Amino acid sequence: MQTNDQGNPGAFEFQHTHRPGRHCGSSAIRDLLEFHGLNLTEAFCFGLGAGLGITYVEIPGTETPFIVHVRSMGFEEAVFSTLGVPFHWESWQNQDTAADALDDYLDAGQPALLLTDIYHLPYFKSSTHFPGHAIVAWQRIEDGKAVLVSDTERPDLIRVPREDLAKARFSLSPPFIHQGSLFSPEGISVDVSPEKVRNAIIRNAETLKHGSKNQGIEALTTWIKELPRWKSFDKWPWLLRFAYQVIEKRGTGGSGFRAMYSEFLEEAGEIVPELKEAGLTHRMRESADAWSALANCLRLGSESEVFPDEAITEAIKAVRVAELRYVDAALTL
Repeated sequence: MQTNDQGNPGAFEFQHTHRPGRHCGSSAIRDLLEFHGLNLTEAFCFGLGAGLGITYVEIPGTETPFIVHVRSMGFEEAVFSTLGVPFHWESWQNQDTAADALDDYLDAGQPALLLTDIYHLPYFKSSTHFPGHAIVAWQRIEDGKAVLVSDTERPDLIRVPREDLAKARFSLSPPFIHQGSLFSPEGISVDVSPEKVRNAIIRNAETLKHGSKNQGIEALTTWIKELPRWKSFDKWPWLLRFAYQVIEKRGTGGSGFRAMYSEFLEEAGEIVPELKEAGLTHRMRESADAWSALANCLRLGSESEVFPDEAITEAIKAVRVAELRYVDAALTL
């Protein structure tokens, strides 16, 4: 059996394709696809996964009992589904067996896409649980006591103790529940057709338009109705600050992922000309501006002594109008 330069068993010489990105899932998938020979931009990966979403979540008994996520659920699965790559998250009942399985993939020279909770990743130093965070594991080091991973905007591979990574891979906190979730394909050989791109755009628009009270554009109406509960929460400034971060800072590329999605639409317009005719990129940029304005309103509110009910309500309504304008245009394709 061959060994790599760190002394670990492995069938292949170690290599990685990581480049810094903006969003955990789309940058991780971009890296994994390039490793297997398919070169796409991060924005394009995000669009193929129908990544736009709005989800209103309640998690009682936590520091953030009300959360609004701005990315679609099941994004990682959707990227591979769009490409026609067989996909499923492998999962396990306990951390030890999940860690052993990862060892086997890495020793075979196969990088692995993982879902993690940043609370257990030492380099984040986070006091808040934030599950569903995608990273790529590349190699075992130090006789298997640590793993080298790549993560979004960080330019270099990061050493993570094996025990910490095992903990990070398990979470029972909604909406991102994962039990060692891992995807490590032997190979990927696909093409990106205009039909696949068009279908991904339509599917994302349909999901936003036809959701439930807690999913899609209707979740914005729910958010407005729930603002009195936000106001009554004793740590409401942190609620607003966290909501601002989720929209503008936490791996979204700004504007609740809408800025990155507009880049995808710009690229996609070269493959699917009718996107330009429908003015989708312009509509998405309008939505991005509305989301950024909402984020700024939340940030300013978090620094205020008075909960800004009316300002937040109007900012959410502006987002709703912009989102509807976009999805209605997209559904004409």
